[in-house]
Amino acid sequence: MFRMMFKTILFCLCMTACTDNDSEYSVIPPEQESGVPQDYTELMNKTVAVPAEYEQEAEHKGSVVRIDYATRDYAEGTGAARTNTAYIYLPYGYDEASDQLYNVLYFVHGHEGTAASFFQDENELLRKLLDHMTENSDMAPTIVVSPSYIYGEPTAYYADADPYCKALPQELVNDLIPVIESRYRTYAESTDMTGIEASREHRAIGGFSMGAVTTWYALEQTLNCFKYFIPISSDCWSLGRFAGMNYPYETAEYLADVVCNSEYSGNGFYIWAASGTDDVAYNKTLVQIQAMSQFTEVFPITNLTFHEQDGARHEFRPMAEYLYNALPSLFPY
Repeated sequence: MFRMMFKTILFCLCMTACTDNDSEYSVIPPEQESGVPQDYTELMNKTVAVPAEYEQEAEHKGSVVRIDYATRDYAEGTGAARTNTAYIYLPYGYDEASDQLYNVLYFVHGHEGTAASFFQDENELLRKLLDHMTENSDMAPTIVVSPSYIYGEPTAYYADADPYCKALPQELVNDLIPVIESRYRTYAESTDMTGIEASREHRAIGGFSMGAVTTWYALEQTLNCFKYFIPISSDCWSLGRFAGMNYPYETAEYLADVVCNSEYSGNGFYIWAASGTDDVAYNKTLVQIQAMSQFTEVFPITNLTFHEQDGARHEFRPMAEYLYNALPSLFPY
């Protein structure tokens, strides 16, 4: 009942949508063309469970590599030199397939997580998942990078990490992506801005909790560098902390402006959002997605879908199911 009432209210609030001449909005039927698989026919979707065997070791194991890279202080704006760490998953066969190019997913941890924890937690659950998905051709060959927004020690209160989450997309584009995608075989023919923009269709960014906050910032700041966005269990804070929850219409309107003022409206991006039905962040994520969905020319179901995992809480383990469902639709084999 809440969902239907909210959607009806927002339907009445919306005005006009992206046009060639301005960035106003209207509620109109979504366009029929889609670069997204046609089985995504509704905004709301249920995730499919990960096969039990995917929690065991696959016959063919990929490798996880640590890199330390030079970057700067983007959060406080000092530009001071600093070093950050990222971990990179290379699928099995990477060393042998010398002519194979790889898509890249940059996935950002939540509060109390680290760059290393993405591949280490729950007995290396996500590394095993990626091994099986690669082995069974569930997705096209994909490198997965786990970066971190943490400067020194994590903030005691998760929301205080907001400035660092906001800064990370710029750090990725300026410093980490050039290192990763010049060192490994990706679709980037060069790692200057021209090369990064030209290869954006083979690059995704996602994150859980504060990592999802980072992902929304990436949509706002670096839409020219990523085509796919996977925000899991948090709203957009571009208009302030918890703004997507507290001001869903204004947040949706702001993000629609971002898209309309870019060259990537239409089929130029896709947001695969998700949360668990028992997740403390479920409602604040969903209310923003429902607001966005009312701007139907900017965020039709070909550009925005929401995926809920029944019974999932705000914790690490459900991420396996989110990625199991997301990656084949973003990078199909």
